[in-house]
Amino acid sequence: MDYLYDGTFDGYLTAIFYAYTAKEISHIYKEHLYAPSFLSSCQLITSEMDKADRVYQSILSKLSFSTLENLYHLYLSEETEAETLGLNYLKLCYAHSDCINLAKNHDIIRQVDAINKRVWLEVHRFYGFVRFKEVRPMVFYAPIEPKHNILPLMMEHFKKRFSDQHFIIHDLKRKSAIIYDTQNIFLRYLTPQESNQLSKADITDAFESLFKTYYTSTTILDRMNLKQQSSYMPKRYHKHLVEL
Repeated sequence: MDYLYDGTFDGYLTAIFYAYTAKEISHIYKEHLYAPSFLSSCQLITSEMDKADRVYQSILSKLSFSTLENLYHLYLSEETEAETLGLNYLKLCYAHSDCINLAKNHDIIRQVDAINKRVWLEVHRFYGFVRFKEVRPMVFYAPIEPKHNILPLMMEHFKKRFSDQHFIIHDLKRKSAIIYDTQNIFLRYLTPQESNQLSKADITDAFESLFKTYYTSTTILDRMNLKQQSSYMPKRYHKHLVEL
């Protein structure tokens, strides 16, 4: 049975609630990404807050916060079959207790750790890769296109780093944005029109040209190592780096 959810974390937890006790082999997919198959049937799951909360509280009380974090990172990774991996991961943890996370040779634990590592690696990369433009005095805007859905994991870092400045970090791929007004920070999902208007706004920043000049003047051409540069800064990130 394939369980389809609405793409929210609450929807995912609701799908886990129904799929966990199913006798047949179960898979979980986002509804808008699902490709129907003649070999399996599907069930559309509507987010139910009471069911989602039961799963959430059960993980906290019977397993651990660390296991809940791992499940959340699987959801944010948006990798193929990540939601089904999360379901199988929970079944494994409930069967053997939270200590199973120490079994690093187990295939499921190894996959979970690998995805968790990839998500956090991208988060830490974007701590340094985000390039802000000043759209108004002390109001900054930065577009990004990460592979994973990492905005929720970046909020606290940038709130502390730019606590006295208004800023927007705009995920163009997912049409969502972190918005901070020096008092409150929140994640907002934009309409296609809002996202398009924001991304195509005519923004000129004098500091951008200064930074390009500085970067060019300090670059030693004879010591450039493009292969090593790509290992630290993959080409998929170059689009929004003003110095490249």
